[in-house]
Amino acid sequence: MKRFLNAALFQIIWFVCLLGGSLWALLATVLYLFLHDRYFMNTRREWRLLGVFVGLGFIVDGALFRLGVFFNNDSVGSIAVPPIWLLCLWVCTASLFAHSLAFLRTRYLLSSVLGLIGPTMSYFAGAKLAGITLADPLWLSLCVVAGIWSIVLPLGFWLSEKWRLFNDS
Repeated sequence: MKRFLNAALFQIIWFVCLLGGSLWALLATVLYLFLHDRYFMNTRREWRLLGVFVGLGFIVDGALFRLGVFFNNDSVGSIAVPPIWLLCLWVCTASLFAHSLAFLRTRYLLSSVLGLIGPTMSYFAGAKLAGITLADPLWLSLCVVAGIWSIVLPLGFWLSEKWRLFNDS
């Protein structure tokens, strides 16, 4: 039941982040992380993974904005910084590995294949909802996202395993 609730709460956060903008995303993420810490975390070591994913989000999506794969009307001058709501999604995504996505724990190839599909479709749908523009040709932008997430998902599971974040570790 906890795994289902973890996934359901993430979906709510996903919509709040995309539809509510950065202020609502930040407020919802703080509440989500409080609940996650109290009711889902098996160990405090999971905060390491959440921190790594905020950094990854800043680097990866920052690079995608800087390289022109993503465009956002809220960009600050020539500095391509991902919006707060997008970084909130990164940290919340990290909260799934040891919980609702734990069935993929040692299935790195499967998690890589799912990384090609799930997050890519999430970016595609999310961009439309949040006013982010993906560069043309669209298929190439989506292939870049798919390639990145085919590495990021297995990395999340590898770190979760290494830091013994799973319930039986």
